[in-house]
Amino acid sequence: MQNAGQERHSWIKLITIFIWLFLYGLATVLGGNTDTNINIDNPNTVVLLYFGQVIGVFILFIIPALLFALFWTKKRLHYLGIGTKPTFTTLILGSIGILLALPMINWIAQLNANMHLPEALSGVEQWMKNSEAKAAELTEVFTKGTSVSGLILNLFVVAFMAAVSEELFFRGMTQKVLIECFKNKHIGVWIGAMLFSAFHMQFFGFFPRMLMGAYLGYLYLWSGSLWPGIITHFVNNGMAVFLVWLSNRGVISSDIDKVGADSNQMMLVFISIITVSVSLILIYRTEKKKTDLIIT
Repeated sequence: MQNAGQERHSWIKLITIFIWLFLYGLATVLGGNTDTNINIDNPNTVVLLYFGQVIGVFILFIIPALLFALFWTKKRLHYLGIGTKPTFTTLILGSIGILLALPMINWIAQLNANMHLPEALSGVEQWMKNSEAKAAELTEVFTKGTSVSGLILNLFVVAFMAAVSEELFFRGMTQKVLIECFKNKHIGVWIGAMLFSAFHMQFFGFFPRMLMGAYLGYLYLWSGSLWPGIITHFVNNGMAVFLVWLSNRGVISSDIDKVGADSNQMMLVFISIITVSVSLILIYRTEKKKTDLIIT
């Protein structure tokens, strides 16, 4: 149980995190309103974009999370869960679950994309669409190649770096602080998932990304280790990068992101929901059994 001083301290931590995310969001909005001509056909420009992406995640996520753990928690880096050894079963089940979730995620994404704000908020909706388009444009710059070296680079920058940095910040740090503040594990997981989704500034994909954030949040909550979330997050991003690469090379159809989105594929969506649910149940039982063994 937290005393009044510890509870107040937790809320100060959370407010600091919110301010950090607000400043990032403000900078993104202001930066999005400036028209800058970037020659994406220039290889040097693309290299700079990659470099900026890596430096960006270090400054925005990795360094703040590490400094937070080192100087604002008693457990230091162990607070983030990076020193806790995961079970191999959870690593495998988490990764399989996120792969099997593809039809369900595509279906929810389709529903999300068809949502419209009231007429009075048409300007906000247009801004959301512009934000989504700019994010998609940057992703296309990174993933348009067909070379093996380009694939490896994207797996590192787009998949691995994103997985490590976002799990450190949103699960290792933010989710734990939310649980400390609200004293409810589920509220902490779901608010953390909403923050994780909102951060991406891609509002027409908000709900599928929120569900992914909750999935990763429960992996961390049940296992106490950040590694299942990092590996699962990497598998999810890496799968997307690899499928785009295969599509660029003409190996598969570019319509892979529509699997489950069509109305005549509801059975596939239903199977996806069931298999993801089963994977979560198995993960929960695995981690609970591990905890029970430690206690006894």
